[in-house]
Amino acid sequence: MHNINRRSFIKNIGTGAAAMFVLPRFSIAQSKSPSSKINVACVGVGGIGEMTFNGMGGEANIVAICDVDTAYSAANRKKYAPNAKFFTDYREMLDKMGKDIDAVCVSTPDHSHFKITMDAMQCGKHVAVQKPLTHDVWQARELAKARKYYKVQTQMMNQGHATSAIRMIKEWYDSGVTGPVRQVHVMCGGPDWKSIYFKKPSSYPFAKEDVPSSLNWDLWLNQAQYKDYNSVYAPLTWRGFWDFGTGMLGDWFCHTADAPVWCLDLKDPTSIELLESDCSFDQNVIIPNSSVVKWSFPATDKREAVDMYWYDGGKFPAQKPHDWDKEGREFKPGAVGMLMVGDKHTLESGVRPNFSPRLSNTEFFKEFRKNAPEKSIPRVRKDNLYFEWFDAIKGDGPECGSNFGYAAQLTEVALLGSLAQRIGGRIEWDAKNMRSTNRPEAAQYVKVEPRKGWEASVPNA
Repeated sequence: MHNINRRSFIKNIGTGAAAMFVLPRFSIAQSKSPSSKINVACVGVGGIGEMTFNGMGGEANIVAICDVDTAYSAANRKKYAPNAKFFTDYREMLDKMGKDIDAVCVSTPDHSHFKITMDAMQCGKHVAVQKPLTHDVWQARELAKARKYYKVQTQMMNQGHATSAIRMIKEWYDSGVTGPVRQVHVMCGGPDWKSIYFKKPSSYPFAKEDVPSSLNWDLWLNQAQYKDYNSVYAPLTWRGFWDFGTGMLGDWFCHTADAPVWCLDLKDPTSIELLESDCSFDQNVIIPNSSVVKWSFPATDKREAVDMYWYDGGKFPAQKPHDWDKEGREFKPGAVGMLMVGDKHTLESGVRPNFSPRLSNTEFFKEFRKNAPEKSIPRVRKDNLYFEWFDAIKGDGPECGSNFGYAAQLTEVALLGSLAQRIGGRIEWDAKNMRSTNRPEAAQYVKVEPRKGWEASVPNA
């Protein structure tokens, strides 16, 4: 282990049934000054980590930063946190600076979210984590338990959930304007194999390459089983490989499907099915070029049964909604966004819930807006997920909307879709027991075996 003995770290943070942890000072409201700032540590500061620095808007003290790649993170470190203490191992950071840290932001590859987040919570730190919350279903449920056990303020960084727009969407739905919703369609572009986030290999399996001197490959792997380094993985193109990422679905579902999952309280599907897929290599290793996935959610006492469909790689619904404009608006492949198709009207948004929310029939929507439902859901300060998190930490606002209870629900639905993309076919799902009843091979991906020495879980209460 780099710079700190792994066993020593685990002993220090006190994992186990008798674990003791210290709540950050803001969580017990020792500071109520409006000008007080929370001390934040950022883990993962290259790439997407830049969004965290910008999003916090100067309302936090960046006291520590951590990144396993000293070269890739150098520009952002210099630009945003030149005076913060720098570490390559987050465990060393928590061990040496724990008393100076109130909260931790995690902006690392999907496969490392869980372990870093759990260790921070076990140290009593409030946490904000990039989406998807975790890399497998078991981890999502474990972090939902951790939220209750450690009683810290949690937030998943799907920024649309903090906006006024998604609250407006829910107010529209709750007004009954759509009527019963029985179908949801979620469309997303990509993967763009020529972008900075995806790289299609020329051949497979990959050749072993020398690890760059600036990168600690062992720390980058985190919980993942050991693989030889190849530049096709790091620093940015890990999303296309199931061992480290969750594909387009895992990356964008938590944005584009946020509104329907929240409005309809979608969870615990009875089945998930890969309807279409095109993959250049082994689909158990690399994400598809395009796909269509279907989830079937049973009826509840509050809504009808719902079928939800995911489309990527240019795929698109075969039929437009019944109330779509007869002229003036095209319904064509390549469009991205979300459709909640109701018996009366269809509610839609762009690739994020705060992108162009509306009802699909233009004439009806014009009339609807003249007497739109009143605001009934409290808004977030400046529609900013970090401000929402800071206010919750200080006791100046309620728990975050995308806390680990809701974030785990949203992420689990997404990960079950990714699971279908990976193993193909139809998966009959027993949510209560967290298992597939017809596909025993799914178990290894529902709960991925962590690398020895990188285990983490909530103590048995």
